[in-house]
Amino acid sequence: MRIVLTREPERGDALAEELRAKGHEVSCVPLTAVEDAGPFPDPAGFDGVLFTSANAAARAPANARWPRVGAVGEATARALAARGIRVDVVGAGGGKELAGAWGPAKGQRLLLPQAVDAHPDLAEALRAAAARVTVATVYRTVPLKGVDRAPFERADLVCFFAPSQVRAFRGLSVKTSARFWGQGATTRAAMEGLPEVANLP
Repeated sequence: MRIVLTREPERGDALAEELRAKGHEVSCVPLTAVEDAGPFPDPAGFDGVLFTSANAAARAPANARWPRVGAVGEATARALAARGIRVDVVGAGGGKELAGAWGPAKGQRLLLPQAVDAHPDLAEALRAAAARVTVATVYRTVPLKGVDRAPFERADLVCFFAPSQVRAFRGLSVKTSARFWGQGATTRAAMEGLPEVANLP
């Protein structure tokens, strides 16, 4: 099977090697780039910090004093652990799921370091639970120019890891007979209308 991973080779290496070991032809074709968008507030001033992406985790300040920390899913939890940040709560892959896993939040001061265009579901769920939420936009994703369309045209399966990658792919207007796989609930929601597969081969 010809598979395209829509992120940087260094971030897709482990998955690419796993798929190649199963006999698949794998290409890593990044569709977006990440830019800083604003400062990361001091986490010590909050009762909790909830991360919804590895890109936000990558911008977490070094040597900070961390309160309770939540991660939207296992990939984000691993990114935080790699930076020496202990993760107390791991969600099932969506903002609402993380809010549920976090538990009672009434009166808590919670920091959400996110992308400029992050889905509001986590903030909305926490505010509905009477938390005091601060959303800090610490990065933005921008579509790359000059993306090679050929791997997508030949692909049997295209894998997305963030909603921004889905939006960038749609902007390419590629003609392909591929099916699609998405990591996480928000990514899969952005794939509405695309022929999906439930699991990687």
